[in-house]
Amino acid sequence: MLRISRWIAVPSALACAAGLLFGGVSPARAGLLRQADCAPVAAEMTALNQRISAHNAAPPSRTDAAAVAAYNARAGKLNARRSAVIARLRACLRAFDTMRRNHPLGRVPTPSKSDLRTIEAAVKRLSETERRVGSRWNPETYDFLQYGRGKPGMIKRVDRKPVKLPASINAVYRALDATRPAMPRTAYLQGVRAPAVGSPDPAYPGRTIKSVAFDHIVPLRRLVAFRGFLKLTPRNMYLVANSPANSQWLSGAANSSKQSGSSYFVSGASPAWLRDQARLRDKTAQELQDLVKALLKSQKA
Repeated sequence: MLRISRWIAVPSALACAAGLLFGGVSPARAGLLRQADCAPVAAEMTALNQRISAHNAAPPSRTDAAAVAAYNARAGKLNARRSAVIARLRACLRAFDTMRRNHPLGRVPTPSKSDLRTIEAAVKRLSETERRVGSRWNPETYDFLQYGRGKPGMIKRVDRKPVKLPASINAVYRALDATRPAMPRTAYLQGVRAPAVGSPDPAYPGRTIKSVAFDHIVPLRRLVAFRGFLKLTPRNMYLVANSPANSQWLSGAANSSKQSGSSYFVSGASPAWLRDQARLRDKTAQELQDLVKALLKSQKA
């Protein structure tokens, strides 16, 4: 939790100009805030603290009622602003603290400036209507758009042929796909490092792994239809898409079979492995929806 200092107590508005609450954060937490997860909100808090310090350092004369009133009015606005930023900062911290508890060995990748420019260019094409409407679709229908031979098909007609993604939303999906990080084989995804080439392939009993691939558990095409996802900032979109919750290692064979869909649609895989993947997909979908909700609270209104 953030450690908050107290108000500077004043007997009355004319006795002493009101001091401002300084946005103090423990050194350990400050180190965390400088990391990528909550860096934008942390930077905003730092800038606001500097304004608060400057304000507190220049109180007016106690005998100048008009100056005291103006000073206190500024203090009120800055404190209201500070309360709002702290609430957003806490929301961001809670979101990633939960992520770390669920995935203690995982790391949230940091987007490069080039990654952010790519996503920002796509997001700028979105209209407010598209942001709202896109979140009303059923994201499960975007698991896999072209069911190949041997892949289970959907039951409902709308699932077999879901609403086509508008060009602007499809551009966001493609931007996220183009900026997926290059995960080192030493990275822990779902608590394990990349399996060794030549080791048994859990998707295909009796076969060995010839190559390894980083996989998004919830496909990006499906993720862009999650409730509230399109209202995220480009940076938060990247963090959700590539979060430890949404990352796993697959054999190259399994990853090639699923293509841009869920691993549930891997052809010829072990039924037991497919059931495990279905459970993992459902768990991940809930984690991601919770993360989206928390990050929306951390953004500017």
